[in-house]
Amino acid sequence: MPDSDQNLIPMEDAVAAVKLLGDVAGHEGDVNERKRLLMQRLKEFTDADGWLWSVTFRDASNNRPMSVGVIHEGLTDSQFSGWLEASQVARPQPPEDQPLGRELAKGMHYTRTRRQLVTDAEWYNSPTVKKYRLDRGIDDFLYSIYPLGGDDMCSAIGLFRHVGREPFADHHRRVTHIILSNVEWLHFAGLPEHRENAVPQLTPTQRMVLVYLLEGRRRSDIAELMHITENTAKVHVRNVLKFYDAKDQLDLVCKFRAGDGRDVV
Repeated sequence: MPDSDQNLIPMEDAVAAVKLLGDVAGHEGDVNERKRLLMQRLKEFTDADGWLWSVTFRDASNNRPMSVGVIHEGLTDSQFSGWLEASQVARPQPPEDQPLGRELAKGMHYTRTRRQLVTDAEWYNSPTVKKYRLDRGIDDFLYSIYPLGGDDMCSAIGLFRHVGREPFADHHRRVTHIILSNVEWLHFAGLPEHRENAVPQLTPTQRMVLVYLLEGRRRSDIAELMHITENTAKVHVRNVLKFYDAKDQLDLVCKFRAGDGRDVV
């Protein structure tokens, strides 16, 4: 796990991320409404122009990704159809397809900026990119791929920026990875055999404790802020640490501020 200061997201972003996760877990809408809430806020975090979320698997017969259950916002019909056509019918295939597939084969959640996958020369010299992306006003992307097990199936999230904008930065990648690595239940929800009994949701009280822990508060501080006894605060802290498989408060902070390192090549 990366542990240098340069690999940490700002504390205010870590706290905001936790609050977002709590809002999504507590939202009473269906799966797609929860995904939309998360992505709308993640779009703000990363200053993206549009996003999409799909369940994708690779068709072994032609080595192309097949996407189902796609939801998206901020993309015009032309831009969305360009993304879809590029992945299904374009020749040559989009230059990011092969590196994305290689990463997926490792079986771990990963998050990558376009420049981590494709050089500027490969990207801007690709006729497929020009026809299906650039000519339609879409340029840079940030992808987060979460394996769903079997048949190379994954939960695929893409954030996009318009032509003429700066590429996504490392900070945007890290925030995206940390948030999406903490919603396993949402990645699996809605699948034919999703694991409903494994949906992780902290109680509202535990979410408050989590925020305070990330702010560096002591147990006595948490008890005072929440108007509970210190013994009660200790119980909540222990449950939160157990939930995130963190051995102590510092380990918990590292999980939310440094992630697990799998957004780095």
